[in-house]
Amino acid sequence: MSFAWRGRRLLAATIIVPLLVAGSPLAAYAQRPPRTGAQTKSEAAKLKSAADVLMDQDRYADALVLYERAYELSSDPALLYNEGRAFEALGDYPKALEKLEAFDRDAPPNVRALVPGLRELITDLKGRMATLVVKTNAPNARVLLRQKDEGIVNGERRIPTRAGQASVEVAAEGYETFRRDLDLSAGTTMVVEANLALKKKDALIVVRTTPSADIFFDGTAMGRAPLQVHATPGSHELVATANGFYEERVAMTLALGDRRDIELELRKTPGIASKWWFWTGIAVVVLGGVATAVVVTREKAHDSGTFGTGSVAGP
Repeated sequence: MSFAWRGRRLLAATIIVPLLVAGSPLAAYAQRPPRTGAQTKSEAAKLKSAADVLMDQDRYADALVLYERAYELSSDPALLYNEGRAFEALGDYPKALEKLEAFDRDAPPNVRALVPGLRELITDLKGRMATLVVKTNAPNARVLLRQKDEGIVNGERRIPTRAGQASVEVAAEGYETFRRDLDLSAGTTMVVEANLALKKKDALIVVRTTPSADIFFDGTAMGRAPLQVHATPGSHELVATANGFYEERVAMTLALGDRRDIELELRKTPGIASKWWFWTGIAVVVLGGVATAVVVTREKAHDSGTFGTGSVAGP
């Protein structure tokens, strides 16, 4: 992207020192610790001179590192302009605009006068930008625009960026990643609804019973229905129990991402008064259309004539 900045000169540092460096300027300067007084100014000037050389070599990212280091040492506002030009060459128009506006705000009039076309440059940058609005349902989602990390979004975030083709990714823990290719028109705002789907890590069972019953899943108590059970793929058994009702068992085989909605209506068990052994008085049965009284007791077993053997005594 060398075309982005050529034809617009870089500003000279307030102190000019000849560059006397062997080897890589980036390695020689970027890692040096801060100095004080005259040494600091001298170091900043060397860094700035080395960065100018890198800009002429189209090594914009390396130049930016040195410009930023020089600014940390000197706080010279002229370096804000040069940082802006490096960001512009890298295609990061929002950061370029930020630095140029900071230069316009912080530089003294005599330094600002060295860039007579500053206002036009700022206007030109704004005309090459678009705004992307990302909306998402996932909490603490991270946004990547053109593979660059734009930070965390909760709900909605506005991201100024350069116009043109762009890819956007929205990712969050436990959700499938959202990806989309975009064509961002200059001067426009595009809204992207990134509705992330939960990852299919297991199967989901939704259980409802009438009446509310205690639920056991593979022998483990899960609580009272209605409830949800998350399960791994494979064979499982669900059991529903409630006092006064027959136990219900449901066998199932689940696959990854399955959802099962299970609704059970438990059958009432007979009351104690309906048990054959409960009555010790006279029961009336009908044989051949004739009502016959039979005395039934629990104290003594009989060879015939009781309900327990499945036969009834005749007259």
